[in-house]
Amino acid sequence: TKYLQRMGIEVPESAKMVLLQEEKFKNYYNQLSYALKEYERVMSTILPIAKPLLGPHLDDLEKKIQPGMYILTWTSMNIDGYLHRIHNGLARLEELITKMNDMVDNRIEANLKS
Repeated sequence: TKYLQRMGIEVPESAKMVLLQEEKFKNYYNQLSYALKEYERVMSTILPIAKPLLGPHLDDLEKKIQPGMYILTWTSMNIDGYLHRIHNGLARLEELITKMNDMVDNRIEANLKS
């Protein structure tokens, strides 16, 4: 739309509104991309033996992610809150996984080797 305006071509009002929000949309895109990469990274740290124990926590995170899959759009008013819930959920899950992996590595495995 910037280029169309420079060329003197009439730009629809809806396109102008999107242009005014360009930075906000780019920021949302970057935050959502980061959340997806973090989700994949955190999920990859789960030990197969621990996955069944994390079931309720994984379900909770999935419930936090669900609105982004089906309800939210780029014009939704609550994207910031959604991103906040996702990042907090991932941080809590990662902390739990780290503690659980530490217990398996340093306590269970160590006792089995003894």
